[in-house]
Amino acid sequence: MTNKTPLTSIEVPWNILLRICNEQIPLEIKVHLIPMCNTLQSHFISNGKIESIDVDDLLLMAEACLDRTWEELNTGHWKNVPIEQRYCYTVCSILKCITLEIKIGKVKSVNEELTVKEIITQIDKGLLLGAPLDEAPNILTEMAAKLNEHFRNQENIVEVLDFDVDCVSKELLPGFKWLKRFDSPSMESFYRDIFMPKCPVVLTGCIKHWKALKAWKDPNYLIKIAGSRTVPIELGSRYTEEDWSQCLTTFSEFIQSHVIKNDGRIGYLAQHQLFDQIPELKADFSVPEYCNFSDDENETYPDINAWFGPKGTVSPLHYDPKNNLLCQVFGCKQIILYHPDDQSYLYSYDTKLLSNTAEVDPLNPNYDKFPEFKKAKGYMCYLHPGEMLYIPPKWWHYVVSLTPSFSISFWWS
Repeated sequence: MTNKTPLTSIEVPWNILLRICNEQIPLEIKVHLIPMCNTLQSHFISNGKIESIDVDDLLLMAEACLDRTWEELNTGHWKNVPIEQRYCYTVCSILKCITLEIKIGKVKSVNEELTVKEIITQIDKGLLLGAPLDEAPNILTEMAAKLNEHFRNQENIVEVLDFDVDCVSKELLPGFKWLKRFDSPSMESFYRDIFMPKCPVVLTGCIKHWKALKAWKDPNYLIKIAGSRTVPIELGSRYTEEDWSQCLTTFSEFIQSHVIKNDGRIGYLAQHQLFDQIPELKADFSVPEYCNFSDDENETYPDINAWFGPKGTVSPLHYDPKNNLLCQVFGCKQIILYHPDDQSYLYSYDTKLLSNTAEVDPLNPNYDKFPEFKKAKGYMCYLHPGEMLYIPPKWWHYVVSLTPSFSISFWWS
């Protein structure tokens, strides 16, 4: 049986939620969630006529279950967290959000706008920390899409990003070679000349049809779609520095504090699956056809990540194990690359966590500390709006934003 929530009109698959609670939720949480599900389901079946439902008690129980699950999620390494705990956080988030929707309709004194924001915040925590439920993976994203409509009529609050990428220096740095450039290569040419020999190249004219190229330069467009959503931000110059940290903030606050203005610390929305969290933005771009070529016959769909920040963001010299198409939506980036064969000259960190990252800074190398780096042969390019950079697996790359910048990366095997 399914019933629609009062505010977002989302069909709630109670039977699926109850089955997940029975089969996949830890016992200490299950004993609280099952009665919650039954109470909420009865409320919907009666069309909200059950007057005895205590919304505040349900919210307290949901919060207690979320807090207990949060403790489990933050014990040890994230990759070792049992999937059951993440399912648990998702279900708890769903039930809390549904209860908050009921509260808006039942409690006259409730501030609807603040409560809607609280719902959206919990949805995003559920998406960031939980895991999609196999039989109902889109409940939270569908709720968020409906709630976003509450904020789409607000007036423009910031100016359009205005910067001239043509004024950015395009000089070839001493000791480097230019990467090759291809204009709209055919699928056959890409496969034969680029993908199979694993040659990093700049591709032009391939994404000129993307709506994002123009629309996303206006922060108000992004804010109206996603401004109320909670996103993870990296704080600090680069992730190898001691002052580096992370925080959660709303997309609107990030844009206003770090992209439009500068509050003193560089903030970077980096390597985040923003488009899984906010699928409305997917309508503004498409997956490049070149991603259809694969080194793995079992590969299905590329990992899509957002990279959004102000001038001065830096990704230290590192490599990734997959093919990468880095697509520049707006702004300009300077990118330096080294062949995998040069790894012994790049002085990767000894720690397991940073073993794919080099200690040496290619723009300011310390040859006394890293004498072998002189033997490395570097390539470089400037990536402009509408251009893509193909980075083969295990090619080392260093990326710095020369202006405010938004990039999308497509990673696939």
